[in-house]
Amino acid sequence: MSYKNILLALCGRGDEGDVIRKAMELKDQLDAELTVIHVNDLHAGEMSMMMDAPHKFTEDEIRDRFVANGFEAVSKGLDIKIVKDENISKAIATFTENADLLILGHRKQNSFKEHFFDSVDEGIVNHANCPVMVVPKD
Repeated sequence: MSYKNILLALCGRGDEGDVIRKAMELKDQLDAELTVIHVNDLHAGEMSMMMDAPHKFTEDEIRDRFVANGFEAVSKGLDIKIVKDENISKAIATFTENADLLILGHRKQNSFKEHFFDSVDEGIVNHANCPVMVVPKD
């Protein structure tokens, strides 16, 4: 199979350098197009009386992640999709319909959580419409 349309899903935690570098390596090796997706929580950036609202990521912040990892020249021309959804897995899956490969990062859960909850990346893999490369994060 030819991987000409790569989709890179970023969560925005700041620990995705390895994921970005792997995506850029494959993009260059395969002469592929790269699209970056981030899913903001439905309430991202809203004020709340109960607690702090989740951060609302912007395209510029995603570009800054690429710059921080040595890809300043590429950052300016990136195709970035930022969507709002309550279901991250399904939101990303809709974008995999036009992708040949999805790349995402994975951080191991602690032993308590892994027995009771699926990780977000596991949900993404379950819903994706294309092959998925999972890059371990520290």
